[in-house]
Amino acid sequence: MKIIKNMNTTERWLRIYFGAIIFLVYFVNPFPYKEWTFSGLLLIATGVIGYCPVYSLLKKPKAAPAPDSIADR
Repeated sequence: MKIIKNMNTTERWLRIYFGAIIFLVYFVNPFPYKEWTFSGLLLIATGVIGYCPVYSLLKKPKAAPAPDSIADR
């Protein structure tokens, strides 16, 4: 089964970045933010894979392939 990516590169990096921040908050102050650890890991996983199941449910169009060079724009 092949997963078709439905996120662009910028969104993928933002998910990984903010997921890491949410995940690392747990190690700084674990008591009130223990449940947030899972959401941070979920953001990191969807960013690495490039597929968001919520976008499939909402029928978001798939990500357009990136142009090879600046001249292609």
